[in-house]
Amino acid sequence: MKKMKHYFYLLACCMLALSFTACEKDGPEEGVIWDFYPIQIYFTLTGDNGEDLLDPSTPGTYAGLSITATYGDKTYETDVFEDNKIPYGRAYLAHLFGIYTTQLKDGRYALCFGELDGADTYKDATLTLNWGDGTTDVVTFSSKLKWKGHDPVINRSFKLNGTQVAKDTSTPVIDVKKKAFSYTGSMVWDIVPLTFNIYLHNKNGYDLLNTLVEGHINPDSVKAIFQGKEYHLNTYLPENRAILPEFTGLTRPWHNQNDTRAYPIYFGELDGTKTFENEMLIMDWGTLGRDTITFTSKMEWKNNKPTFIRHYSLNGMEVDKDTPRPIIRVIKDTE
Repeated sequence: MKKMKHYFYLLACCMLALSFTACEKDGPEEGVIWDFYPIQIYFTLTGDNGEDLLDPSTPGTYAGLSITATYGDKTYETDVFEDNKIPYGRAYLAHLFGIYTTQLKDGRYALCFGELDGADTYKDATLTLNWGDGTTDVVTFSSKLKWKGHDPVINRSFKLNGTQVAKDTSTPVIDVKKKAFSYTGSMVWDIVPLTFNIYLHNKNGYDLLNTLVEGHINPDSVKAIFQGKEYHLNTYLPENRAILPEFTGLTRPWHNQNDTRAYPIYFGELDGTKTFENEMLIMDWGTLGRDTITFTSKMEWKNNKPTFIRHYSLNGMEVDKDTPRPIIRVIKDTE
């Protein structure tokens, strides 16, 4: 009889313990704080031949293009960070930096978007990548945190343009297949034309085309000689309007006649994509003689981006370089 009572007592204790366990709620234990790793989505860009199209040294690279990521109602530019302070506490708080360049452990170049709070719930959230060449790719992702007892269980899914590419990870690496970038495709470069800013003044800086200045010359006597043609000041000679830039010859903008400071006269516009090798522009100042501007301008392509070599000399002395709008100062002693 005593033995049966003892068994009954043990059974009652077990049932009571089970009843207490059954009443416990799912979730973290009291006093325990879980740090969930933030979601960071990595992107690699691979060409037809397996080349890394985010590597700046790869021909046809996309590095340097205006790549953006749109999440929610905000668009983030690559490697442009907001000046936000990161809060600190016992638990890790994710900070949304935007999109930035990085390298993976295998050496491949990548873009990373993040951080997103790993404990939050996301239902078919969209992240749109604009590659700077007029094309886009869309990542759709879902993430939900559940508790099984005191243990967290997270279900995640990442899709690229509707196809699942990763799941159950906080750091998916999504490889996007692209054609090598070519500026001859959908990208159109607007190259700034060459325009010469030419000043004619005396050693005191006064404008020698202004009739109020002693020793001035008649503006009507000024002309430019370029490639065998003469261009008189303020003479407008339009070329084919379908071709940019628009060549206007030798012109002078409106200026205050009472202001004796030197104002420029302009010669141009010349096509900034063309090659000029030791080309000469002769300025004929009438009674003040002539001056010769010699210039070189070359455009080259490096990694699908234009680079320029430009030098400008006045009477054999370099006066400007590396600009499509050189400033040429012609100083005459009229005393």
